Amino acid sequence: MSSASGGDLRLLFVTQELDRTSANLAVAHTWAAELARQSAAVHVLAARVGEVNLPPNVHVHGLGRERGRSRWTAALAFGAIGARLILGRRVDVIVAHMVPAYAVAMWPLARVTPTTLALWYASHGLTPMLRRANQLIDVAVTASPDSYPILSDQAFVLGHGIDTRRFRPPAERSAETGPVIGMAGRLTPLKGFEPGIQALAELRFGRFPDARLRIAGEPFYASDRGYVDELERLADRLGVRNAVEFIGAVRGDAMAGFYGSLDVFVNWRAQPALDKTGLEALACGTPLVTNNSAYGGVLGDLARNFLVGDSSAELSAGLDGVLSLSADARRVAVGQLRAMVLREHGAPGLAARLTAVCSALRTGARPDFPSVTEARTSS
Repeated sequence: MSSASGGDLRLLFVTQELDRTSANLAVAHTWAAELARQSAAVHVLAARVGEVNLPPNVHVHGLGRERGRSRWTAALAFGAIGARLILGRRVDVIVAHMVPAYAVAMWPLARVTPTTLALWYASHGLTPMLRRANQLIDVAVTASPDSYPILSDQAFVLGHGIDTRRFRPPAERSAETGPVIGMAGRLTPLKGFEPGIQALAELRFGRFPDARLRIAGEPFYASDRGYVDELERLADRLGVRNAVEFIGAVRGDAMAGFYGSLDVFVNWRAQPALDKTGLEALACGTPLVTNNSAYGGVLGDLARNFLVGDSSAELSAGLDGVLSLSADARRVAVGQLRAMVLREHGAPGLAARLTAVCSALRTGARPDFPSVTEARTSS
């Protein structure tokens, strides 16, 4: 392998969507911008391209899915663009973002050239495609030890990459009648919106009769549309339908305003993984209550206040505790947590760590970051 420092690297970043307004993947736009500041050039290969505002050393290659191009036509374009960039030696490193199939598809091109193949994956989902990708890639990178479901010495824990310039506390918070609780994410059973609605009912029939729940997100798969109907029926049965607001998908560049409108944010998962919504909320100065044990390292000694068990009753008790904190106690706690997010999960730091991993591999060195195996066995 040829040597390359981070500033000399030429990256191929492969993602589903490149759009700074995306409700689900605005982070890809953030990463492309930050990686460009750490690299000589970044080529972004995206299935869908929307609104972009990127440095001049970022080159965007779209597959046209946003224009209705068929999956097969897009797949041909994927192969042609990948071959042109990789066989033409225009990139040193391929980073597949969240989709193991992208890494598998790029593997033949990477193997016939001195090109490092990396996969970013931060989810609990252990699929056959992930198992296959894990066998082929040079390195995996992830957000936390829980976020890569395969115990691997070649999967490194780097933290998340939150746009902390955009996700910041509002100049002032709007006055609301009663506390506003928020949840966000794809409306799918994995995200566990039922406990949020159940906890709201307990709060409203307890010390916070004016509490409301604001849910940002929309179904991702057709099968999830029935799930939204189930949530609405649950709110009806519990007598809180008028206090639950489904606001739909929120543009990526408007999510900071959503977090800033809340008194507390709930991050809830059926299985632990350090997803980014709780980090974004904390970056915006909004307290977090979660059952997600992956947040234990983020919360530190404050976990006793913000990390709860898996029942709606425990969530309700956690929300009650946070909403009952004095303004000074809340400000101190959230300030401490926000500082941790900026330090450990800001986008500039993640880009620097990711390019450091790629540079180490290209010189034959082992990246100087904890592996998933090391992190899990030491915890």
